[in-house]
Amino acid sequence: MLNPKSPLPLYHQLADILTEQIRSGTYQPGDVIPSETRMARQFHIGRPTVRQAVEILVRKGLVERKRGSGTFVRTLNRQVDLFSLAGTSQAFLTKGIKTVSRIITPVSALAVQKDKTNPFNGKTAFFLSRLTLVKADPVILETFYFHREVFLGLDTMDLENKSLSRVVSDHYYLKPESAQQIFKLGFLSDHKAGLLDLNPADPVLEVERTLNFPVAAGAVFSRIYCRTDTFAFSQTLNLEMTQGG
Repeated sequence: MLNPKSPLPLYHQLADILTEQIRSGTYQPGDVIPSETRMARQFHIGRPTVRQAVEILVRKGLVERKRGSGTFVRTLNRQVDLFSLAGTSQAFLTKGIKTVSRIITPVSALAVQKDKTNPFNGKTAFFLSRLTLVKADPVILETFYFHREVFLGLDTMDLENKSLSRVVSDHYYLKPESAQQIFKLGFLSDHKAGLLDLNPADPVLEVERTLNFPVAAGAVFSRIYCRTDTFAFSQTLNLEMTQGG
């Protein structure tokens, strides 16, 4: 149900609920989602709020409006915009793809050594690694480093199957203001390759991501290792920001 006391707007909460229902298969491609009037009555909100929520789904490409017929769930492709700041789980969620995240290394303090591209090199950070699976098949391996003072208490939370970007925004009330991402072709150690069900000789797409927050630059650093034999991973660019450069 919707929580009026949440800092997240009601229309955004409803959009999240509908997205999860599409992702879980409650609404299948081709199904009509409930009308604005029905959802307004069900969730005790106004129709304009429902309309805003549905507009989010339209922008995500999850649904399409057909004049005189209703709003239908779209057939989704398997191209995932992994590299937005919304986070890994949200990237799959917007495509209606159900994922499971498995914590490989729970959050703990780690002294980072001999890791030149890591902003925490020579410091101690919270470390976490997790595996993302689609239909029991591993597709993404991620390692995260968090600023310990900024994310105080992170090591006490249950993060299994949780969106880390949502934890950052909803629990710590933080939103990244900028980011740097480096893309390269990489090869994994035997252990990491085994987690992704690959051979060490199989190349993967490796992404290093640094997130900057108003309270601290480089407060989150991650390495994302992507299998590319099942999904095509894309990145949406803001043309208004790139023009003229």
